[in-house]
Amino acid sequence: MKKILKYTFVIGLVSLMFTACKKEYQTYKGPTVVEFSPAIKSRPQGTVVAPGYDSVKVQLVGPQRSSDLELSYTIDPKSTAVEGTHYNIPKLGTLTLPANSSFGYIRVNLVPGSIPNNQTASQKKLIFNLTGNSEVPASVNYKTYTLTITF
Repeated sequence: MKKILKYTFVIGLVSLMFTACKKEYQTYKGPTVVEFSPAIKSRPQGTVVAPGYDSVKVQLVGPQRSSDLELSYTIDPKSTAVEGTHYNIPKLGTLTLPANSSFGYIRVNLVPGSIPNNQTASQKKLIFNLTGNSEVPASVNYKTYTLTITF
């Protein structure tokens, strides 16, 4: 009888533990904003190690939109990378977050051979400032992104 009572207690305790671990999902209730997000998590933010192109990821924080969301950004004058010499951006100053999506990308085409070697002194910085639009502003904390270009 003691064994049965002991096993019943253990089974009851384990059942109680599983119900206590139930996940609670929370919905974001803050203002809708857009922000930069590292496109590739396995390397330092924005470091490019090969010629070609890179993408700068922008994410929507808040509910997705049923239509495309047009956003704006600027290139910071403190950037050391020069447009046409080190990079080209097809839609300079604007990007689109597709309908029913939380992400959009700024494609940066890199000019091969524009930086002589892989030394730190030869790195070029391309600094993006996200502005958003009249409906969806940029997040105060994540409105700047630096892409470091090295070949």
